[in-house]
Amino acid sequence: MATHYASQALDPSDYVAHHLQHFSTSATGAQHAAAFIWSPYALALAALLFVVLVCFAALRDRGAVFSVGRAMSFGRRLYVWWSCAWRQWLASTLLFIVAVIAFHFLVPHTAVPLMKFSEHLITPDVARSSPAWSVVIAAMPAIVAVVIYLLVSLPIAGYMVRSGLAAHAFAGPGRFGFWQAVLLGLTTYVWSVPGSLAIADVAVSLPDHAADVLRGVFVIAWGMYVVLPRQVRRVERLAAR
Repeated sequence: MATHYASQALDPSDYVAHHLQHFSTSATGAQHAAAFIWSPYALALAALLFVVLVCFAALRDRGAVFSVGRAMSFGRRLYVWWSCAWRQWLASTLLFIVAVIAFHFLVPHTAVPLMKFSEHLITPDVARSSPAWSVVIAAMPAIVAVVIYLLVSLPIAGYMVRSGLAAHAFAGPGRFGFWQAVLLGLTTYVWSVPGSLAIADVAVSLPDHAADVLRGVFVIAWGMYVVLPRQVRRVERLAAR
């Protein structure tokens, strides 16, 4: 009898259904989150985050925050940015494909243990007080997969950016190891966040084609004049160690 009850408790469909019983209520929270992203508050958050990053960079660099350290025409800067960008996008695409395949094969074996582990962390009283916690418990396998994907993508992004900069003879450390790649990838992601928030907020009120064009122009401009200089500066600091 105990074995029968245990098998019922471990049934994934019943387990997920139990924690998604308040999903319709939690969907309202997701709508509020989307409304925040597409509102002036997101633009204000992007501006605030950008100012904070610039202040920290200015204090640390004691110089031009967005300088690449050499005279560079628009075409040359675009070429350098593209050398880094296409490598990142290609590596990210391949990593995403591998992650989707791995998730497809691993989730049947890990879904229930992960959800049960999260249930131990989030007590039933807490879950009942906020329906969103039930969704968090049920979505724990996907959340863990996303976190792992981001952690793995950090050094990969760093290696790809370093490869792109090396193709244009930018100085770098003699030995570019794992932690250097993680730091360079982290720099890339952190400085991309304000631009991503701004793009999501500004382009949403425009027609589809105009929004797509604006997003493309903004991504390129942000990458060329904000992210690229910070990547170059990070590589220079790593080389100076």
